Amino acid sequence: MSVRYPIAVAAVLTLVFFSACLPPSDPYPYRPANEVLAEAQDWSDRFEGYIEQWLDGQAPAAIPDSLIPQGISDSKDFYLKNPDLVTPEETWGIREARPINKDSLYTGIPDPKITYLFLGTALAPFGSKLVMEGEFPHCRFFSVQITAPLNGLEYYAQRQFGAAEVAVVDADIEPLPGHTNPFRPGADRTATRRSYRLVFNLRTGDPTALNPQAHRYPYRAAGNERNGAMLVCQGPLGFKTVAGTDLPVQGHWNLGALWVRIYEPDNGSGPYGGVSLPRVWFELPDGRRYFVGSDFSALQERADKTIANRTTDDPENPNFGPAHGWSKSWEISRSILSGICQANGWSRPDSGARVRDIALGWTGRGEFQPFPSASIEPHATTNNYISYLGRALTVRPGHVAVLTGRMPTFPSTRNGEPVMQGGEVRYWSICGIDQDPLSPLPATTVHAVSDADVTLDSRRNYIIAYSSPADRPANATPDNGVTWVDWGEQRYLGLLMRWLCVAPDWHFPLAPHENNLGWARAEWTGSAYDSTLIGVNWRNGYMQCYLPKVHYLTTAEFEALGANLRAEQIPVWVDASAAIGPSEGLLGTATAASVLDITPVNAPANAHDGNPATAWSSAFGQQQTWITLDLGATKVISAVKLHWDWIFFARDYTIQVSDDNQTWTDIGAATNANGQIDLFKNLQNIKARYVRLSLTRYNAGYYRLGEMEVFTNDCDCAAGGGPSRTNNPAPATVALRIWPNPASGGRLWMSTPDGTAVRRIRVFDVQGREQPCTWDGHEALSLPNAEPGAYLLQALLADGREGYARFLMIE
Repeated sequence: MSVRYPIAVAAVLTLVFFSACLPPSDPYPYRPANEVLAEAQDWSDRFEGYIEQWLDGQAPAAIPDSLIPQGISDSKDFYLKNPDLVTPEETWGIREARPINKDSLYTGIPDPKITYLFLGTALAPFGSKLVMEGEFPHCRFFSVQITAPLNGLEYYAQRQFGAAEVAVVDADIEPLPGHTNPFRPGADRTATRRSYRLVFNLRTGDPTALNPQAHRYPYRAAGNERNGAMLVCQGPLGFKTVAGTDLPVQGHWNLGALWVRIYEPDNGSGPYGGVSLPRVWFELPDGRRYFVGSDFSALQERADKTIANRTTDDPENPNFGPAHGWSKSWEISRSILSGICQANGWSRPDSGARVRDIALGWTGRGEFQPFPSASIEPHATTNNYISYLGRALTVRPGHVAVLTGRMPTFPSTRNGEPVMQGGEVRYWSICGIDQDPLSPLPATTVHAVSDADVTLDSRRNYIIAYSSPADRPANATPDNGVTWVDWGEQRYLGLLMRWLCVAPDWHFPLAPHENNLGWARAEWTGSAYDSTLIGVNWRNGYMQCYLPKVHYLTTAEFEALGANLRAEQIPVWVDASAAIGPSEGLLGTATAASVLDITPVNAPANAHDGNPATAWSSAFGQQQTWITLDLGATKVISAVKLHWDWIFFARDYTIQVSDDNQTWTDIGAATNANGQIDLFKNLQNIKARYVRLSLTRYNAGYYRLGEMEVFTNDCDCAAGGGPSRTNNPAPATVALRIWPNPASGGRLWMSTPDGTAVRRIRVFDVQGREQPCTWDGHEALSLPNAEPGAYLLQALLADGREGYARFLMIE
């Protein structure tokens, strides 16, 4: 079994050998595609000939080493056998679902509620068929994936890096006659007759052309037949590690893969969902059956290896601080490289281009590769229906890390519910991963929490608190609305979120899937990367409240919040550094009682533009003055941070809030201050639209304020008349193109990516309120009343699909 699974954690491995620079890139293609295919076909013909000889009784069952492709490192002693005599132990490498045990942690980034089956010997000639028979398990989700047809252009290395598998999802599988598929909406989950048969044709060629619907979003195709391969080309990573060191076993080729995933088996049904393991065999073009086996004990030993949770004293990484949001995985080697860049604080434009070149050489995949096979979101060993989001985090002694957000709806299956329900996701979880490459067993899953484990309030908002047992706050209990998770004693971990949709039946318009968040804008190395989509720790990104917001506070600060907590009460994570954070003030409007002069360099807008080097300057000699920030709507205010000039700062001032810009309430004050950074944090029970800085005494001549940051923690993204979020199946969606973005003057343009006509459009602000909008019926839009802020454009396309796009209006 592969000992690694994909990870979206931004700092997946801060590898010591990459601390100074990124590795050199390899030329692409590594070998001409026609050369790869010709060599593969030659091997296939020879292997098929040997199988025929064995079936005719003219060759021994032991397969000669000369017929085993070079590069295979985790299997030996290959043989042929009658499929009717094969045991499950000969067929499957297995990683069973089991609760987290901190004395015995699995490597490979598994979710503990998932059973993974991996075909132990995935090797067969082209032209054969792989047949799999079994029963639908009693579980939340079930899928089968096979390595894609060999095209010579994409690589699949070390059984973990590169090209995506071809998938078939539970709901699309036709049961055998007289049997029931329990995964379809409204189906009987308790049906006793629940058998199926899947057929995978082993082919060379373009994966999408051979799987026209199954190998592009949303990875759905009716029927039980797919096209794949049981041989892969490894590219340059067939000879070296990602660190550039030599592999002990080298070669162009490796075994393919057949994955079976069983998510959250029903209580009492065991790790396989109450059914026997599936049977697998191969068939030649003439219909004769055979099985290819091997000794894959080394693979199973690696899958079974565990380690106790380690105790470490990791320092906090300033590059994963209060402003840092989440990263999205488009391939594990790319995630490793981009994580290294982010962990070291390297420039994104330069480093991103380098990572794109390196990853292209290693995998044949990338943003600019042909659509869709080489530029789809799924990649080697991932579940095609999941988007993986992650970030790194350090939880020091005496501290608590907290996630707040809104939980999508999901089917209830854990207790053997009789009917398959709808929902916005099929499954959701967040796991904590050991990212240290120097660990005796890297990539272990240290903790995990899934959707049904999380305590929700009446609006489906959650509070997930992480700490070591010694630092657990007394009020971090379900009775107080808090889900507590044991972080363990290793301080620096990665958080990995699995967001599993099966569109259109289990679908959410703001899901982080590729049709909503494309490679160019949503991946850190993308050519048009937009950090505001998911890369900023705030509610104004694409997913709004559904992207977990990260908080960090002391145990004492958490306990001071008291009982019966709400997500909005958790203080925003903000520090006293000079760094600019994810302030709601960036989307507001500033006015002031006076300015030094009428030049733009002194305008009030400079105090909330995200750049502390620009500033608002008040009138000279005027001690009593003010500057007000209009947030655009009433917000739950958690902190205010002021960046002062080192000479022209305020000695005395008061911070006030108001709902109507007339009646003011004091929430903070300073007397005889010394400038620099003034921070007022952990504010509670403060709701207001306007925040005013009333200034009464300056240090020298006038006031110069570099930035006025106002941090909020609202968790109410479904308020008002925004896009519907129900359990009903939703139509397929597309990501609209918006330009310019950010827009100004209330004018912008939009189009669909494939030219489909648009029938109707609607625009909503961040509170879900519909905004007046005129549209010329083609591309031009005008929002006459639009204030600066974030907006969602929703469109109905002529073919019935829905289109969505997020944009900012800056003036």
